Order: sequence, then C-alpha cells, then structure tokens
Amino acid sequence: MPTPVATICNLTATGDVIIGPGALTTMVKGLPVACLGDAVAGAMCISGVITMTTAINKLAKGRPTANLSSMVMGVSMLGIPVSTAVMVCPNVNEIV
Repeated sequence: MPTPVATICNLTATGDVIIGPGALTTMVKGLPVACLGDAVAGAMCISGVITMTTAINKLAKGRPTANLSSMVMGVSMLGIPVSTAVMVCPNVNEIV
C-alpha cells in the first residue's frame, strides 16, 4: 500500500525530528526527502537512525526513501535502546 514520503523535519511517534542529511537534490514541498540512514534526534531518542523503510524501490541519491511507518532505532538519554516509527508525514501529495 502506498504511503506518504517523509522529509527532513517530519516527526516520529515519540516526537523526535528527522534531521538529515536527506537527499538534498530531491525535494518535496521545499524540504529534502528523508532516506534510509538519516539521523533522528529529540527528547526521547538523542541519537537515532532510520533503519527500515517499505519504499525499497524508490531511491533518492542512491538510498531508499523513508516514508510513513519507516522504523527508527536509537538510544535515549539514559542509554536505553529506543525503537519508534515515522508518524507525521504531511506530504500527502507525494506517495511512494
């Protein structure tokens, strides 16, 4: 099932922000598309990386793009492993 593409500044379920670097040459609504391996940071996940996406056939700069429900793995401030999903993708015009 197609899902909206994630961009830099979109949020995870825990309120953390995708910070990039993204695919700077592939823009959606003026923001770079988020890709597998991009960094995620915030209050719950201070060092996270997008680790899994369902959009494996949609590439940006040679990397699979992130989308709604892409998984993020990281570590909390206490050193506890955190797993969350990309949940806020207001880019409904761009579907992958």
